[in-house]
Amino acid sequence: MAVTVSRDAEVSAETTPVRLFLAVRPARTVLAVTVLLGALTAWFGLVETPIPAAVEQGKATIPLWRMLTMGVAIMPVLALHSPLASLELVATRRLRSMQRLYLAGLGIGSVVIFLGICTFAMQPAIVGIIARSWIAWFGLALVAGATLGWRLAWALPSIVAIVLFYWGYTGSQQYRWWEFSARPYDDLPSLILSTTLLAAGLIAYAATPWRRRRWTRWRP
Repeated sequence: MAVTVSRDAEVSAETTPVRLFLAVRPARTVLAVTVLLGALTAWFGLVETPIPAAVEQGKATIPLWRMLTMGVAIMPVLALHSPLASLELVATRRLRSMQRLYLAGLGIGSVVIFLGICTFAMQPAIVGIIARSWIAWFGLALVAGATLGWRLAWALPSIVAIVLFYWGYTGSQQYRWWEFSARPYDDLPSLILSTTLLAAGLIAYAATPWRRRRWTRWRP
């Protein structure tokens, strides 16, 4: 009997931190909103809406799926914010490990759900652009969250979106090489740029204060 109680206590001690970690973070809400945005993208994603753009002639329009993709990519990073953030400033290895698993699981889960829904209503070429731009938006959100706080993970992607939408369009359905959210799915420069932004986000996320101090010590 004593052995059973002891084992139950050990299991409880192991699971309680995980439950507490998940209880203060909106994982289910993020997945539910992802499904909603996926459905909206499938139904209305190809609808064109006019936007301001730096073009001399004509007017610029943007399909709604480009904006919705940015929202889906930002949400997993926003979900890292916790009401207990002030207490989690002194993060332990266990907390960081759970945070990494949470971010990876939520990020992969949301993009798989979103792309899966889009596949039913959109051409493969557009789905390819969505997947590539999701990578870039996710990386930008990580950079913003790691530097400004997870609650402000939307800030940098929003600024970049303004730059892309306003200056990235050159007219006649042509886009500058750095407009990763609109260039053709097989455009190599856009893929390299999106991958670089994701790498920058992962590096920013990994650069915790104690790691920065360690890296500084290793400098000659």
